This record gives sequence, structure tokens and C-alpha cells, in this order.
Amino acid sequence: MTDERPTPSGSNTPRKPKLRRPKPPAPPRIPVETVDSNWRIFLAVPLPADVTTYVDDAIATLRNEPWPVKWTPSGNAHITLHFLGEVDPARADLLRFALRSTIAPHEAFDLRTADLGAFPTIRKPRVLWLGLWGPVHRLLTLHEAIGKTLTELEFVLDEREFHPHITLGRVRSDGKPQHDLPAKIRARFEALAASGEVTSKDPVPLPVNEVQLIRSHLTPQGARYEVLERYPLRAPEPKD
Repeated sequence: MTDERPTPSGSNTPRKPKLRRPKPPAPPRIPVETVDSNWRIFLAVPLPADVTTYVDDAIATLRNEPWPVKWTPSGNAHITLHFLGEVDPARADLLRFALRSTIAPHEAFDLRTADLGAFPTIRKPRVLWLGLWGPVHRLLTLHEAIGKTLTELEFVLDEREFHPHITLGRVRSDGKPQHDLPAKIRARFEALAASGEVTSKDPVPLPVNEVQLIRSHLTPQGARYEVLERYPLRAPEPKD
């Protein structure tokens, strides 16, 4: 004989198990920095104040969209030349001195802001960016020269092709289908261009006259940047 206990309603029907919502994934743990910690470093071209404001305003506008995007914190935008990741402090110090002779011969030049775009394509957006116009090939030359020095010092370089840009945000993968996201991003970018808010037709000058070696400190509020070294570019030759 089986022992069946009635439910509160008096029925012998077994209770259905309660469905529990899966717990959301825990946020990534931010490592605690100590005096023995490696340094998270990268090389970048800093932005002048008016370009930083322009970028921050664009991000503030796009942030209103319900997109799964992690936006660049205010004031942190830059043009990355090389990201080196976790580096022993002694090697970072060695790099500080080795780069000066590599960067100093390069002449300063002027760029300007362009249109909005996405990597790898607007149909498969992973990184949202602001483009650059002007002699961008000079950034490529600077990138290659620094890369050669880094290789000689046995740093591991990113093998992906270098495309100069200013990162606005990175699309997060939260497990939810986002089939309509590319179309929404394209439409919003086109609207900002049509309104004149962010467009290559009304660019902001972006002088390139310095490269910085930067340490990134990860915090719950976002990355905090510390400039380890500044490398000024050579002043342009006077024109006759």
C-alpha cells in the first residue's frame, strides 16, 4: 500500500514542483591590486579636450538606447595603438625608456573626426566607434614602428589588422537574441549624421602630437587610467 498524502485541496494529485528562475550570472570579479600585481598597460594617442567632450556627448546620446552595450566611461576615450595587457612592472619600466627613441622621430600631424561605425561590420556589431579622417596612414606608420620595438622586447602583439578609431562602446552578449539590433544601430547612426550631431561633414580637429603609455586600474566604477609616460612627437617642419 502506498502512502499518499492529500494536497491542501484534498486531491491525491502530486504537487507540481515550483519553477525557479535561474540566477543571473555573477558579475566578473575584479582582482585586487597589490604591490606585486602585474600592470595592465596600453599605448594610445590622447584626445584633446574638445574631442573628448564631443565623444562623451555622443555616448550620452546613444546611452539612452536600450542596447546591451558597455559604454566607454566619460573622459576615457582615446586612440589605442597597442594593448599589451598584464605586464610585469619591471618590464613596463624597461618599456618606458625603450619607446622614447622609437617615437621621437615621428612628426606630429592633424586628424579630424568622421562618421560612426561598428566592428566587424554594422550587420554584426561588436564594437561601436567614431572614425577618423586625414593622414591616418601616419598612425599606421607609428603603430608599426612601436610594434617593431615591442617585438624586439618580446612582447606579444595583437595579430589583428590595425584600424584606427575611437571606441564608444562594446556590445555585450547577454544570451538574449538581438536580431534587430544591427538595424537599430544603423538607423540611430544615420539619424545622428542627418541631424549634424555626429557627422564627418562637421568634424572636430584632432591634433596628434603625443603618444602615452597608460596603466589601466580596474575598479567597480570602471577603468581608471594612469599615464606612466608621455612621448611627444617631433614638431612639423616649417613650410616655405
